[in-house]
Amino acid sequence: MPHAENGTMVNGEKQSSQFLAHVGSYPAVSDTKGAIENNPYGKKGIELANGGYNKVVAPVLPYAQVPYGYVAPYVQKADELADSGLTKVDDRFPIMKQDTEKIKNSILNLAFMPLRMASEGKDYVLSTYGKQYKQCGGDGYVAGGKALITTGLVVTSDTFSWLADYLGQKKEEAKDVAKDAKETAKEKKDAAKEKASN
Repeated sequence: MPHAENGTMVNGEKQSSQFLAHVGSYPAVSDTKGAIENNPYGKKGIELANGGYNKVVAPVLPYAQVPYGYVAPYVQKADELADSGLTKVDDRFPIMKQDTEKIKNSILNLAFMPLRMASEGKDYVLSTYGKQYKQCGGDGYVAGGKALITTGLVVTSDTFSWLADYLGQKKEEAKDVAKDAKETAKEKKDAAKEKASN
């Protein structure tokens, strides 16, 4: 898996942006860059962009060195902040560091999840109805009506059971978070008292 490194050459100049190096290190970005470079239209676009840079920007660049010297510290600080922001994105969304194929599969699974859940729900309801129909015994409208009513009750009961389990789990997690926050606040309060007494 190719990764961009800090200090790669861009238009004949050494790239020193931590942010750009970080973005280039993502496999999805690196693979996209490779695909564009290997595509004939992408190659042509890169050639045109390089030609425009060489004809328009490169001749003017020496005149911009003095003004750039004044803003360089701010640009460097902005680059560091952007890089630290990407680090937080990496921590929050670890999938960004995964292979492109894994990201693509995750997105497809998420996109088709409603259809998959609808299909599973339909299968669950139909199988529950089939079981209830057999338990009601007999054929006809009365047995079908009983099965329909009991299926509704069973599905509702299962839904409430799942919801109670889910909310119970979240309640325990919330208690743990509240307990941790309370302990942290107490520690900070004690530290502040100790600092004030010194």
